[in-house]
Amino acid sequence: MDTNQRFGTPLAGGSVTVAYTGTAGTTAALPADCRCVRVLCTTAAFIEIGSAPTAVANTGMYMPAGIPEYFQCGPNAKVSAIQAAAGGSVYVTPF
Repeated sequence: MDTNQRFGTPLAGGSVTVAYTGTAGTTAALPADCRCVRVLCTTAAFIEIGSAPTAVANTGMYMPAGIPEYFQCGPNAKVSAIQAAAGGSVYVTPF
């Protein structure tokens, strides 16, 4: 197992921010050459990543506040987030 995972360099100018509340917020499609995303939520949230995601509370993947995570994704993927208890913003950086 390679313990030195490499994601490359963030795509210049590609970071996006979307607000979420009790209603999911979803990014526009990420660049076609994006294969990985860094996701950070400002408050605890549930997320979904895919071609047409809609995050749903308690069934999506839980993201604690302020802890970035990296995920592989397909070309033109979108990220959707919904609050766990309070609204916030999801910051998404494509790699």
